[in-house]
Amino acid sequence: MNTRLPVYAPTFLALLLLAACASSAPVVQTDQAPGVDFSRYRTYSWVEEPQTQSPLVRDKLVRAIDAQLASKGWQRAADGDVALLGRWDAREEVSYSGTSFGFGLGSWGGNSGGGIGTSTGSSRPHSKMVGALAIDMFDAKTKQPIWRATASGDVPESPQGIDAAIAKVIPQMFAKFPPP
Repeated sequence: MNTRLPVYAPTFLALLLLAACASSAPVVQTDQAPGVDFSRYRTYSWVEEPQTQSPLVRDKLVRAIDAQLASKGWQRAADGDVALLGRWDAREEVSYSGTSFGFGLGSWGGNSGGGIGTSTGSSRPHSKMVGALAIDMFDAKTKQPIWRATASGDVPESPQGIDAAIAKVIPQMFAKFPPP
């Protein structure tokens, strides 16, 4: 039985690996407590804003979240119906990319046992920042959690990239808010 891969298989596998290593889009998820009537909430207060290394980025995040809630008919108030907690976490992630070359001699499908082979390779570290933003909502009177949104993914390096990411991700977090 011949178990060798077709000639084009190494190229296909290399393309598959490159696709898997490509930068992925942010992952956004939401969750809510069962049985909560969101129609009774109209105001909110920030209990804790997301803390980032840059106060400019923190302000941009808070303004974007405030704008999303305003578009849903909610108003920011000193003593809101809902308490908001924002959390930001970022870390450096290091991965290694490598290149390998190989050469081999042998028979194609035959039973000869001989073969000659050689290979060379190198790998380089690549670092990037990955981050996660979580927004938690609590009923201000009962202190019970009612809603959560999270977004995680690669953190852009430039201020323009950060602005574009905020403009894209925050609306995704609130796309189905308030829950029915």
